[in-house]
Amino acid sequence: MLTALLVLSCQPVWCQQELAEFSVDIDVAQFSADEDVAHVNLLLDGRRLVDAGQPREAITEYFDKVLSEYEAKYGNSEERIYCARTSTESFAYLLTAAAEEQEAFVLSETWANAHLMKGYALLELGRMSEGKSSIEQALTLSPYNSQYLSELAYVYQIEKNWPAALKYFQDAERFAEGFTPDNDKAFELAIARRGLGYVLVELGRLDEAEEKYRQCLAADPNDVKAKNELAYVLDLQKAEGAD
Repeated sequence: MLTALLVLSCQPVWCQQELAEFSVDIDVAQFSADEDVAHVNLLLDGRRLVDAGQPREAITEYFDKVLSEYEAKYGNSEERIYCARTSTESFAYLLTAAAEEQEAFVLSETWANAHLMKGYALLELGRMSEGKSSIEQALTLSPYNSQYLSELAYVYQIEKNWPAALKYFQDAERFAEGFTPDNDKAFELAIARRGLGYVLVELGRLDEAEEKYRQCLAADPNDVKAKNELAYVLDLQKAEGAD
């Protein structure tokens, strides 16, 4: 379940009030813009290999190459490194680091995306624990990234670890509201909410599941998945009422 194609996005967005009062210099990545674009293109080439049914080759020929370059550049850094898609997300990470009296700087999302893509390819190969670990590494770099949170929640869903899946889908919904780029917000909210609906059904919390699917349909009346799942939930509720 790879929820979006990789893109370079660093859109200026609204700033929370506390960010306006926090002055900080953002370190510029040591990679040039051209190098970062080259890395993104490698990841996209790898994605095409995964889609073509060649996840092993995607890992060795593309994803690992990008990861090794970032590791060589930043692996021994004494500073805390984050990856972000928006200025708001960047400032949030820097605020967190400042509160912990930790030096930090923010890169584009490319390094974290490489971990995500490798994780997805590993899951395709049935290597669940390694895939999960790669997604967790993406989240270490971008803890407020809704896409990564939903991907990890999905792994927990496969494992039938419903409490963990619920937590990560809830985080994915919450952080999509505040940190996802505007162009991706509706998409990532839908992923998180449909995931929440599924997990809530498994937990027997049908009214809450119904609410999540209705939120999906309020945002997009043509959301076929949410429509079908809502019908299923309503049938379960009728069956419970009949008992």
